[in-house]
Amino acid sequence: MSDSSGLSGSAVSGAQAAPTLRVAVVGGGKMAQHHLRALRQLEPSVTVAYVVDPAPSAREAARALAPEARMVDSVDALFLETPPDIVHICTPPATHYAVARRCLEGGVHVYCEKPVVESLEEVDELLRLADARGLVLCPGHQLLFEAPARDLEKLGEGLGRIVHLESYFSFRPVRRLPGGRAPQPADLQLLDILPHPVYLLLHFMERLNPGAPVSIGSFQVGADGTVHALLQSSDSTGVLVVSLSGRPVESYVRVVGTNGCVQADFVRGVTTQLIGPGTSGIDKALAPYRTAWQLVTRTSGALTRRVLQRQRGYPGLSEIFQAMHAAIRGERPLPISHATLRQTVAISAQVRRQLELLGESAASTPPQVGPITIAITGGTGLLGGATVSSALAAGYGVRVISRRAPAPWERIPGVDYRRADLGEPLPGSLFAGCDVVIHTAAETAGGWEDHERNSVQATRHVLQAMQAAGVGRLVHVSSTAVLRKAGGRPLDESTPLEPDERGSGPYVWGKLTSERLAREEGERLGIGVRVVRPAAIVDLRAFEPPGRLGKRLGGLFVAVGSPSERLPIVDLGFAARTLCWTARHFDEAPAVLNLVSPDLPTKRELLDVLRRTNPGISVARIPNPLLSVLSLGALALQKVLRPRRPAMNLSRVFAVERFDPALVTSVSSRVESEFGANRVSR
Repeated sequence: MSDSSGLSGSAVSGAQAAPTLRVAVVGGGKMAQHHLRALRQLEPSVTVAYVVDPAPSAREAARALAPEARMVDSVDALFLETPPDIVHICTPPATHYAVARRCLEGGVHVYCEKPVVESLEEVDELLRLADARGLVLCPGHQLLFEAPARDLEKLGEGLGRIVHLESYFSFRPVRRLPGGRAPQPADLQLLDILPHPVYLLLHFMERLNPGAPVSIGSFQVGADGTVHALLQSSDSTGVLVVSLSGRPVESYVRVVGTNGCVQADFVRGVTTQLIGPGTSGIDKALAPYRTAWQLVTRTSGALTRRVLQRQRGYPGLSEIFQAMHAAIRGERPLPISHATLRQTVAISAQVRRQLELLGESAASTPPQVGPITIAITGGTGLLGGATVSSALAAGYGVRVISRRAPAPWERIPGVDYRRADLGEPLPGSLFAGCDVVIHTAAETAGGWEDHERNSVQATRHVLQAMQAAGVGRLVHVSSTAVLRKAGGRPLDESTPLEPDERGSGPYVWGKLTSERLAREEGERLGIGVRVVRPAAIVDLRAFEPPGRLGKRLGGLFVAVGSPSERLPIVDLGFAARTLCWTARHFDEAPAVLNLVSPDLPTKRELLDVLRRTNPGISVARIPNPLLSVLSLGALALQKVLRPRRPAMNLSRVFAVERFDPALVTSVSSRVESEFGANRVSR
């Protein structure tokens, strides 16, 4: 089968094509549901004949979107009777090769979500099968069929000779999934999204330099998962940058020619262009205004269309499906060339191998041995990760227990990493050889069931596994949110807890119930428990304003309350050091500690930190009297719009409690004396 001259053979002959194509969707998850919605838009030219998933719950979810489809539990079931014309593969990437091979061998066209396969050998075998049988193998490169890419194809013809192309993609890895399921590690999430910026760059290098082969030059995967690659095609240079930590989140392709430049923005769904040489003084002066006008008007139009059309599926999906169907009928060439698919897989395979080398390097360092060994649950989270670093710096042995395996660049040499779901019963071997456990893991979002499983039951399972391993010391991390408001009196360690009710929401309930469980169950099992209750945790070296300071709205920060109010926060580094000190000096540590900064900052001081770390940000203030008025209006509005749901009181949300810092001040002097660390300057 030729990439450029259309499809040949009886399997794709336009004369023999059926009026309606029968489709099977393999997988019933979120991506499969996007496919089902997009396929419904193409009726009656296609019909969903099968949905394949081994899980009954997934099949039931798919039934709502494809009631006419036959629900089966295996790919083999597709070939027991009349097979479909096309199979859409929406399963995890590791399964793609086997499923695609089975379908191609069965004479069925294949649409496969990215990443199609994990090696060049696998993609070559699938392409060989497709060619031999006159079948279409179409990868899930749907960004090429979104409006920005289509516009770039048209505008690129006016750019003259292409000299530079850039594909940039930054995103935030998923940290949690509904139901408490652990998401993929960050490195696997990187590999999952990587094909998008890769195939965009390869496609436009190929399309705008027809006939010129694309070669891969320098290539690097950074310590934080950032990918850099340099490609060459004729006189054009292509630059690929993919980042998990770059902000803001962006996805664009920029093409520069001898007669101007075009940028396709896939986050906003718009294209901006500066066509023409742009060499005169007036061109240089007007260029930013032209770009700004295009951004404002086109972004507004794209957002308006998205709202009016109530778009739920992925843009470009139904369009790439139509292009594939046209190729099957012999009406047009393949929507994605074999060359682009092969090189996309090749680059992704290089990234995979470099990540494997990073992981092997991190795993080759033996665990650090120290005077005590501390097991830290949730050791890949914010507080847990800082505690790991502090424990290592103090010379302790560290074992990290977490639901998700850290990415290779997140692994700290000398740490013993163990993966475990604390929501399930744990083996005693998990804590064998440890002297103390610091339990930082807890649910931070979701509903009641999530907090019951990942906070309350997780604490129970940790205690049971500790008893089985003979570990008798637990530092349990709670929260100052569990304290009952003292009617104007400063809160201290003797302040009673909130009543065991659900009026304060799932998070507070989970923390409250977990703390009570840790004390009661610890006493029953003969395990000593120290409770540390951090206030809002703030990293003053990478400052993110705490919620009670106000709210960021783009380049504007709305500060709430009086600038002189002292906000109960705790610096991340100090909190981590205090947890390590408590673990090391368990017997002399207080039974309960409200962990706030001994010298609480005012809101004015924190706003000064915000301005220093965010140059150019504007601050607007809502004083307490105005907040009270707004809160009353918001309460009334909520009762009208959501009469059956509890109303949120803004005054209570931004209320600031006072704390008696006597005990934490006493502990602080011992913590900082032992660690020899200076507090971060505000």
